[in-house]
Amino acid sequence: VSTQSTGQITLQGIKRINMSFCPFDRYAGTGEVREYYNAVIHPMVKKSNPECEINIAVKHDNSEPKIHLEYSDGDERSYNPRRMSIQQIREEIHAETRRKLAEQNIPLDYGVQWRY
Repeated sequence: VSTQSTGQITLQGIKRINMSFCPFDRYAGTGEVREYYNAVIHPMVKKSNPECEINIAVKHDNSEPKIHLEYSDGDERSYNPRRMSIQQIREEIHAETRRKLAEQNIPLDYGVQWRY
């Protein structure tokens, strides 16, 4: 699997990811939550931080979809897929993760075993 298919996602520095959506929601955003969930549970991505807890809640209350991250340093960020595209969410998470790892002088690892 190439890093392109996982979209350069790393779970380094992330303690927990909580996602929720309502499958009966008639507005946009539920597909983005499902897409992000499928990306972060990919074995190559999971290898970058096997300790990262990934939770998804399927609700039946027409609540807005949400992606909520808790970083290892205690910082928390929430993303609303109705207001942001999945690409924007992934880019923001990636930028924040890179910034936090750089502050701690930790090299970025995508969990990919073979480098080209």
